[in-house]
Amino acid sequence: MPITRVPASASRRSGRSRWTAGIAAVGITALLAGCSSSPAAESASSDEDLTTLKVALGWITNVEWAGFWAADAAGYYEDEGLKIEWQGGGPNAPTTMASVASGTADIGVEANTQALLQSIPEGNEFTLMGSVFQTSPSALVSLADNPVRTAKDLVGKTVLGQEGTQQQIDAILAINGLDKDYDYVTAGFDPGPLVEGAGDVYTAYLTNQPIILEESYGLSEDDYVVTTIADLGLPLYGSTIYTEADTLAADRDAMLGFLRATAKGWQDNEADPDANAELAVDVYGADLGLDINQQIRENRLQIPLTQSDLTDEKGLLYMDPALLGGEMYEGLRAAGISELPDVDTILDLTLLDEIYADGPVLE
Repeated sequence: MPITRVPASASRRSGRSRWTAGIAAVGITALLAGCSSSPAAESASSDEDLTTLKVALGWITNVEWAGFWAADAAGYYEDEGLKIEWQGGGPNAPTTMASVASGTADIGVEANTQALLQSIPEGNEFTLMGSVFQTSPSALVSLADNPVRTAKDLVGKTVLGQEGTQQQIDAILAINGLDKDYDYVTAGFDPGPLVEGAGDVYTAYLTNQPIILEESYGLSEDDYVVTTIADLGLPLYGSTIYTEADTLAADRDAMLGFLRATAKGWQDNEADPDANAELAVDVYGADLGLDINQQIRENRLQIPLTQSDLTDEKGLLYMDPALLGGEMYEGLRAAGISELPDVDTILDLTLLDEIYADGPVLE
């Protein structure tokens, strides 16, 4: 699909000063729109052409996307000749797959990589270019007096889970050679029913619901146990970056620039997670009523998930084709997903190879 080019200036401010200038130029109202433009790009006037990329995010515009906010506020996308229009997601928003397939977004960042992979055999020609989370934040939370630390601990339990998570429980048990002996009760995003004794274990994001247990229910870290689905034999990437194959072929330079700027942003986020939580609260998610302390904690918790032996060796956002097509696909098949795309046809790491040609740290 064609990508829009719009006029902007060649100004090259950096970091927080550029973010502040963006606020002054466009006002907070523009930043609160459903498809909000980059503050850095909006600060520019009309001297050079920028390429507009519409980016659909798989969840609300909170700190989960801190590295993107860091890159945007520092002007890294503008430095690559890009203007970004962010499309927030959420329970009532279109999926990123629907947005990219329909052409209303050029790039998707899908929190649920399982759903993304399942959508490809349905006729979508998506190409995966990288992944923010090397380990999915998906986890099981239980109380310390009745902990679930292993797959065997799930047997006979009552699982409280959001829609779609029962597949994960079935897969965990199947992978570990255990019978599907458990009760499943649909639950919302608040872990209150776990505290109230409605179930034994709750499906969660380790970066989210444990914080709620502490802040809303007065629990301490000693009162609950968090076990990732990866620890239970079901590894999966999270917040995977992808586009249409035709879009990548037609606008490879724009995709390259987006990935390079994004990688720099996530790199910066490791160095200053608190400041980027402030960006989520004050700018990108300003209409969401986010709590700064919760957002700081969430950002600190998610940073280790962006790291792995592979990213240490090659750089942030990298994906391992052997891991994806091997252990990850085995887990998805155990969940009953029989039709999965050929990894060699959907994964293009050549952009990251180019970005990191001089090593895993970007200057």
